[in-house]
Amino acid sequence: MPTDLSLYDVSTTFANVDTYMVHLLAFGALSLICNFIFFGTALRLGFKHRIYTVPVAATMIFIPHDFHYLLMWEKWFVVYDHWFMQLFFVGLIITNLMEFVFFYQLLKFGRKELLPTVSQSTFVAIMAATLAVSSVIWYGVKTVLADELWFFSFGWTIWFCLPFVIPLMLKRRSSIGQNSLMWWAYIGMALAWWAAVYPLDPFFQSFAWLGLGAVIVLWAFATIYIIRKMPAVAPVASA
Repeated sequence: MPTDLSLYDVSTTFANVDTYMVHLLAFGALSLICNFIFFGTALRLGFKHRIYTVPVAATMIFIPHDFHYLLMWEKWFVVYDHWFMQLFFVGLIITNLMEFVFFYQLLKFGRKELLPTVSQSTFVAIMAATLAVSSVIWYGVKTVLADELWFFSFGWTIWFCLPFVIPLMLKRRSSIGQNSLMWWAYIGMALAWWAAVYPLDPFFQSFAWLGLGAVIVLWAFATIYIIRKMPAVAPVASA
């Protein structure tokens, strides 16, 4: 059983990962595919409309979260030397590279919307400093989070994007940079990850964990609803 300071028991979880290998590979792969659809669509729309598509706060968490996991390669390949953590490592190389492209889109297209009164070089410096601060904050949070295998934090980062998307669309007065495909893929990513880890430990069958999953899915449905109700481009202000 987990100790009072841990969300789940690592030994039991690893044993169940091997026991439910086919189940975990199937749903884990589906979650990753949906993630790539979400990210790929967001990147395509960003370059098409010359706009940043992922909210700033989400980008500032996604990058340090995944990069931190990659920096811990010795833990996954030497200390634990477990196939699932190593597969996750490979998947995160791709996702982290895509997240840095989100950051590039933010730097290239975000100044006029976010800080139009500053120069481009100043904007880049501010965003770089923000990313540095966010990385320190994430590291502090992860240090005290009893999530040894990062299974909880992957679910938490899925949630983290959602609160900022509807406000972003309302600010822009349009759904530019968003579409339904992105958020259907988001729902698929969440459902597949929750299904993947469900049999691994009692924590992943708890009300708290399942409740978080339900909130993510319902919020994503609300996002799709708002996308369909808002114009694709902002209305032109009358003179």
